[in-house]
Amino acid sequence: MATYIFVEKGEIVPVTRYGNVDKFVETVKKIYEDASKGNKNKAKLRLVRALSNIKFSFLRKYVWRVLKEASYEALGDLQRKSILVSAMHFMDPYNFDLERIQRCVIHYAVPDGRIIPFCTMNSIHRSEIEKRLGISISEWQERHKVEVSAVA
Repeated sequence: MATYIFVEKGEIVPVTRYGNVDKFVETVKKIYEDASKGNKNKAKLRLVRALSNIKFSFLRKYVWRVLKEASYEALGDLQRKSILVSAMHFMDPYNFDLERIQRCVIHYAVPDGRIIPFCTMNSIHRSEIEKRLGISISEWQERHKVEVSAVA
């Protein structure tokens, strides 16, 4: 489960207030299918139809720059204006599912350079990583010269 919310004038606004998310996602799947089959023009026409499921004010305010520039900077700015709210079934050793791990799309980047699937982090990797890379709060504060009152 995942959705986005935006904070506007101190109010939380769900992305669903800006359009029909289900129809948009359904159309985006068809765009992907068309593009994968080499039907680029058909995919572009579907994209225009997909955008019709979203209010123009949302496109102008949040998405236009991403579409116009197609840059990581523009995408990053959009992400900083939104909050992702998500939930997933937690995988423990007793319900470990290799197929699900292979499809996992959320990953941790670990300081030693490894990329670890979220689905395996807690059940396999967390204790080893924390043991090897973890530090106490007081050590972190000393390294970063932060006072307790500044953190609280």
